[in-house]
Amino acid sequence: HWNLCKNYNIKTATNWWEHKPEKVTENQMVKILWDFRIQTDKVLTHNTPDITLVERNKVTIIDIAIPGDSRVDEKEQEKIAKYQDLKIEIQRLWHKPAVVIPVVIGTLGAIPKALELHLKQLKIDKITISQMQKAALLGSARILRKYITTS
Repeated sequence: HWNLCKNYNIKTATNWWEHKPEKVTENQMVKILWDFRIQTDKVLTHNTPDITLVERNKVTIIDIAIPGDSRVDEKEQEKIAKYQDLKIEIQRLWHKPAVVIPVVIGTLGAIPKALELHLKQLKIDKITISQMQKAALLGSARILRKYITTS
């Protein structure tokens, strides 16, 4: 979210770890929806992606996951399949092409083969894959510490 805001010249925190996403962030070029339920004519089970990037000529549905390392490839495919119905509805209702892009990093830092391509598609270049891996690993450590200290 932070990198997308930077790409579209939307005022945001200096550092990604200080960024607090708002539900709707927009300017003349783009609207970035964070954890925002998309209204459609059909009842959809999955209509709240992590990020929806609405540009003038296209919509990008971004969903993020941090599964166990052995499941990163499987989870990536799950995320793509999960939002296909929403993608079709957005294209039909908003008359714009749409694409689903998963961002998946394992709890211990494993990444799927396509992650680099996905980040290039999103023009994510201000935060590196290694920084994302570090954030996932630190989040896992925080959860483990919390669990161990409460047991």
